[in-house]
Amino acid sequence: MTAWTRHHLLPQVALPPTGYRPAADHIDVWTLHADPVTADRAQRLTTLLNASERRRANSFLSTDRRDTYVLAHLALRLILANCLGTAPRAVTISRAPCPSCDKPHGRPTLPESDLHFSLSHTRTTVMIALAPTRVGIDLEAVDRVDAALLRRLHPNEQEAIHRLPSAHRSPALLDCWVRKEAYLKGYGTGLGAGHLQRLDIGPGPEFGGHSAGPPAGWLLAPLAAPPGYAAAAALRSRTAAGRQPTIARHGCDLCGRPAHAADENRLRRVRPATYLSVLDIQGEP
Repeated sequence: MTAWTRHHLLPQVALPPTGYRPAADHIDVWTLHADPVTADRAQRLTTLLNASERRRANSFLSTDRRDTYVLAHLALRLILANCLGTAPRAVTISRAPCPSCDKPHGRPTLPESDLHFSLSHTRTTVMIALAPTRVGIDLEAVDRVDAALLRRLHPNEQEAIHRLPSAHRSPALLDCWVRKEAYLKGYGTGLGAGHLQRLDIGPGPEFGGHSAGPPAGWLLAPLAAPPGYAAAAALRSRTAAGRQPTIARHGCDLCGRPAHAADENRLRRVRPATYLSVLDIQGEP
């Protein structure tokens, strides 16, 4: 088996062998951090991006946001190029039709390829997912949790979160959010048109209580995330409901050091104390 390698300028980016394809019900996940050294190195490789990506990067007023965007899209192109056996700039990414309206603003795809991918980035952290079937990934910072976010969920989910002990409400809300957004990104609609409020998935089973779970034909998996973040992935699958995909991690571990690929099915352990106490709006149940 051909070994994975690391890019000489971006050692955080573990590159798969040429022609690599993930196995069934398997997701490869890269976690990357746009630290100053990595961001500076990424800026030297912006010629590998296409014109649209370079324009988008230059539109950011925030240096951190620009650096994270460049790292995310550069790493994605490097990974996909190795899988496809082509140059990073030659990778063509298009949009699938939206499942709701059939307009060309659905999930990003690789034309005429059996590879599927998803990308999420926030602050200075990036996560990339690669899979053999439709996949979605979402990464969110824990301090995004507030009452307004709660009101955007399905009524059943709101009620379930309110019934939890107060210390668990914020982590359960964020867990529910990343699960739903990961699914909606994989499905291809995104968050618009009221999909968040119509879809009932619920927090993960580790929170107990209501958890409707993913729609038929989909698997949901919590992902190990850096401190201060929560993440999840959704995968289209024919596997029986209730199972989880295998996860191989690449890039950085939770402390920012390079991590080797390793199958990981453990649940992300929630630490309620790391969340803002902003959902104590109905008192202790």
